Amino acid sequence: MRIPRPQAMYLVRLIILPLFLLVASTFAGEVREGFTALIAAHDLTGWQDPATAAEHWTVENGELINDGQGTDLVTAKSYRNFELRLEWKLPQRGDSGVYLPGGQQVQIWAKNTGSGGFIYNHKYTVSPTIAADKPFGEWNTLRIKLVDSKVTVTVNDQVVMQDIPVEQGFDPPLRGPVEGPLRLQKSPHNVMTTFRNIFIREL
Repeated sequence: MRIPRPQAMYLVRLIILPLFLLVASTFAGEVREGFTALIAAHDLTGWQDPATAAEHWTVENGELINDGQGTDLVTAKSYRNFELRLEWKLPQRGDSGVYLPGGQQVQIWAKNTGSGGFIYNHKYTVSPTIAADKPFGEWNTLRIKLVDSKVTVTVNDQVVMQDIPVEQGFDPPLRGPVEGPLRLQKSPHNVMTTFRNIFIREL
């Protein structure tokens, strides 16, 4: 049975439009103006030693996955003042972090104290003001803004540290270089960590 041309064109549009919207939403990545994506389409372009890192870090469907083994993943580029946005997901016993230039770690974990504080290698902790983490297995958003050696951290749209000097709480003080690479921590408990929508804007 032949379908009349106007009806056939209508059916084609009916099928193609949802597919177009799906593809657009999948690949748009909500890249904000001025931001650069740190996850390439299929590989570890933009990160140090990509061939070696690829043994334990992979990119699948826009997600950056660490299998719990290997070493931390380090950006090829160095940064000074910046705003970093990403999403992460952890299983039970999950633990990760984002290392700033100089070695300070903004903690990522789903524990009672919550993510976003200075915890590791501390003389005294700089705990987040609120535990804003979602339950295990759910996506969380993280925003780190570092300006002139002071950091503000937002977890799931809640500010958990604001204008904290990057060396605060560390012993010895980790002032480090004013410019350097960023580092995503592989789980010290050897469990999977997943990231997506990693974007950075230099300030």
